Amino acid sequence: MSALHLPAGAGAGHHFLGTTMTVKAGEPETGGALTLIEQECPPHFATPWHVHQKDDEAFYVLSGTVRLYCGDRTWEAGSGDFVLLPRDLPHAFANRQDSPLRLLQLTWPAGFEHFAADIADLTGHAPDPDLLTEVAARHGYRIIGPLEEKS
Repeated sequence: MSALHLPAGAGAGHHFLGTTMTVKAGEPETGGALTLIEQECPPHFATPWHVHQKDDEAFYVLSGTVRLYCGDRTWEAGSGDFVLLPRDLPHAFANRQDSPLRLLQLTWPAGFEHFAADIADLTGHAPDPDLLTEVAARHGYRIIGPLEEKS
């Protein structure tokens, strides 16, 4: 591993489930330690419920507000907030605002960038749920189902 400087706007870009992801550092740059992705989520975006089986995930919110669901907890995180989602806990997140959400996504160990690239290469913006589930399983992610808001 060597020192790295990545200018603003640089990094591999992927369209992932309707979001725009820019990989800032991944497996080759960090010796497999972590993946750092800058992500922009459009208004009213939501992930499906899913489980990370091989990595932990964290978010640092750059702008906007994200609604997070983890196990039986739900909370809002805004600009400057940090959230940790440990592996093996079902979770999902959503942008319920009318403006884009920008965040940094950190996963460790590295590898999430390969999943993002595979989904982007195979499906573009809106993948078939069965294909998403199949590709996710190959990378150690289990898709549980769509995000359904609690009343």
